[in-house]
Amino acid sequence: NKTMSSSSAARTNLTSKDVKISNNRFGEGTFRVCLEGTYIGGNRNQQAAACKRFKPTFRGMEVEYFAADFKIADKTIEYAEEWNGFCQSGKEILVSRGDIQRSNSGIPYLVEPLIRNYTKWTSNSGWLVDDGSDEAEAAEAFSHFSYH
Repeated sequence: NKTMSSSSAARTNLTSKDVKISNNRFGEGTFRVCLEGTYIGGNRNQQAAACKRFKPTFRGMEVEYFAADFKIADKTIEYAEEWNGFCQSGKEILVSRGDIQRSNSGIPYLVEPLIRNYTKWTSNSGWLVDDGSDEAEAAEAFSHFSYH
């Protein structure tokens, strides 16, 4: 197995171990809120970060769900490594793998590199974008490839 730092599929925080978390919200879901952040130091110094924390009602789930997030990301990176070994150039899959950082008040956040202007290609419910583009076809092919 490759380490995350030498992975062709993993986007990690590598040497950035601190982040400034703002109160500006990017969005929220049922369980979590996503706030803007900025990496401080390391290879991502001054780059934007997405900082996800559980809403107060769901904080009892943090340990279990953060562990599940990492397990899923690591398995996806394994599949993407294999995929990237034979896919067409330009169709490689990159997976963001964040890390846990704590705010000054001790609240844990899953911190990931912010991806601006991204396109959502699939969903957990099986929805796929159907615009006929090469990118959409690559996303659908990877989804089928990684389904086990």
